[in-house]
Amino acid sequence: MVDTAPVVHPFPPPEAELPADDPSARLLGAAVARHGRTPVAWAAGPLLDARRVLDLGCGAGALSEELAPGRWVGVDVSSDTGRPLLRGAPSAIPLRSNAVDAVCLLLTLPRLRDVDDVFAELRRVLRPGGTLVALGPSASFRTLTELRFAPLVVPLHRTGWRNRSALDQAGWLLAAADFAVLGDDRVPFTLPLPDGDAARSLVDDLPRAGLWPPDLSPLVRARLVEGLTKRAGPGAVLPVPMRRLVARR
Repeated sequence: MVDTAPVVHPFPPPEAELPADDPSARLLGAAVARHGRTPVAWAAGPLLDARRVLDLGCGAGALSEELAPGRWVGVDVSSDTGRPLLRGAPSAIPLRSNAVDAVCLLLTLPRLRDVDDVFAELRRVLRPGGTLVALGPSASFRTLTELRFAPLVVPLHRTGWRNRSALDQAGWLLAAADFAVLGDDRVPFTLPLPDGDAARSLVDDLPRAGLWPPDLSPLVRARLVEGLTKRAGPGAVLPVPMRRLVARR
């Protein structure tokens, strides 16, 4: 059995608890592509055969629902109430070396500052030949639905991200960290946009979830609410295209 016992890394990580309300889990559960596929199910696809999967920055643990019992290991800085996980920072993962067969980063890379330190930790805890999956927002809009929203949404992605290169150059980041990139795919997911209340909720939740930049000014938020409300209505959807990178250690 893979040893996932905590180590004294710079600190002994106490057992933390998953947050009761996690906008990432909520929106990833509400977003759908063709045939009803969700982003979490898409991200989990390459991980289903792994015996032990590290979900780094796991939030409410949406990925755990896609994996067989006993295979999910959640690590987050949170200490809110919910299911148990290990508390730890991305640059100080509380696991022994070669502890897991796979790693998943759900909406995590663009929000990280010290990616070199994080990748070094991922290489430490991931066994040789292990799989890394990174799911993140796509900064390019391509479908007709996406292009309707492009003037409103695309400018958001130009600034405000802690690690902007993780949007357009995520494959390069992985390769520079000595991971072999096996796949880089894109899927046009959407979220329901039925009315103005939904527009306001999305403008609040999308930055917190990691699908939009985290620090939007009040002026930008007001402009987004106005623009989304004008486009809202029965059957209306907001495009949230995402990329999935699959790499091997």
